[in-house]
Amino acid sequence: MLKALCAVAAHVAVVAALDFTGAQWIWIPGRAADGVTYPPGNATFRRDYYPPAGKTPLSANILVTVDNVFTFWVNGNKIGTGDDFRNAHRYCVPLVADCNVFAIEGQNVPTGTASNAGNAAGAIAAIQVRYTDGYTETIVTDSEWHAIAGAPAGFEQVAYDDSNWPAPFVQGPLTTGPWNKPPNVINIPPEAQDPGPDLTAATWIWTNEVKGGNAPIGGRAFRKVVTLPPGELADTITMDIVADNEYTLYINGRVAGSGRSFQQAQRYQVNFIPSNTVTIAVYANNDGGPASLLASGQIRGCACGCGNTAVVNTDSSWKFSTAVPSPAGFINPGFDDSKWGQAVGEGAYGVAPWGKVALPTGNTAQNGPITDLGAPNAPPASVVS
Repeated sequence: MLKALCAVAAHVAVVAALDFTGAQWIWIPGRAADGVTYPPGNATFRRDYYPPAGKTPLSANILVTVDNVFTFWVNGNKIGTGDDFRNAHRYCVPLVADCNVFAIEGQNVPTGTASNAGNAAGAIAAIQVRYTDGYTETIVTDSEWHAIAGAPAGFEQVAYDDSNWPAPFVQGPLTTGPWNKPPNVINIPPEAQDPGPDLTAATWIWTNEVKGGNAPIGGRAFRKVVTLPPGELADTITMDIVADNEYTLYINGRVAGSGRSFQQAQRYQVNFIPSNTVTIAVYANNDGGPASLLASGQIRGCACGCGNTAVVNTDSSWKFSTAVPSPAGFINPGFDDSKWGQAVGEGAYGVAPWGKVALPTGNTAQNGPITDLGAPNAPPASVVS
């Protein structure tokens, strides 16, 4: 069959955790007069999409469940199955730069009684598409999908023509009818959690100007460039950071955020265009007395947004500059810091005078640089809050 024309999904520049918000339970037309039940049998659903102009899809984070049984396909590849609609499933798969096709083969199982009576049937899914520029959009089950009874041969393939399939019957959001109410509460699995940054494994650092535990008043520039093994790319870094007294954090030349307390660390999860290197820059300021910077980051590979990871902690491999004002462009990738000094370690997490600073419990929203203390201005980074 000829390849169907892929629909263009509306782009939304949003980064958020994936749940069933906005998704609808769908099935084929033919619900019983009671407005709830369907006869037993199979139904197949397809959604094809083409990325907006100038956007290249990287991966899809998928959340799906079907009352009662399903098999999920992406671009003709079987991704996973489920047989209990109360347990949603998550998948993460790479996408292609052209048309991508998502397909669900669902089954409404008989009640098991002698009459083989029908029952409620529905499919619900949310698909978060990640682009190479760091943006995301979410596709949900709704009237844009196509639906048909049965499971025609080859329905899961990109080239299959579903243009004569009708739209599904849209039943409503997650709490519609018997769903997501006792005893049919939908269990949504948590997103996979990486170990994350670990400030307790980092070293407090500063320049070579510390004398008797004190450092000169003013701002200092710090840099760390992380280069991944050949062929590997990253598109996310999660960074925990705190400084005595203030800091502004930059990732690949963009402002992630800033902080003014050395007693409470912040966490920034930053998405960026896939790259083999990650440039971390910090403008840290000392108001007087002790001065130090503590940071820990986890860099995540962009293979489906859940690839290999690398860890970076503040230590003597970081570089610093005592120039006032700080060198122009030091926050940017490619800046030449070959003549900068190596950071001086002042002790591990917990060392006096800072002690065990409060660790972050969640992401901090993107915020601007502390320009009144000399931090460079720059465009905002794409920060998950």
